[in-house]
Amino acid sequence: IMPLGNLVKEQVKELARFLGIPQPIIDKPPSAGLWDGQTDESEMGISYEALDSFILTGEASDEVRKKIEKMMAGSAHKRSLLPIPEF
Repeated sequence: IMPLGNLVKEQVKELARFLGIPQPIIDKPPSAGLWDGQTDESEMGISYEALDSFILTGEASDEVRKKIEKMMAGSAHKRSLLPIPEF
């Protein structure tokens, strides 16, 4: 179950504020924590604000749209069901 799966980052932050999560946690830049200073936004090359806007409206600059489309193509396998062998 992924209860936050359909929410964009800003909606998750709004929910966190509603739930009383401390502001420093809400403001912490999302990161996979692979190395010091690494952030999701620096890895993606776009802001979550731009990504959220694209997800919610379908609108973005050509540069942002191309980056999102490239990320989506590269992660398509993660959204596919695993093959089930036939016996």
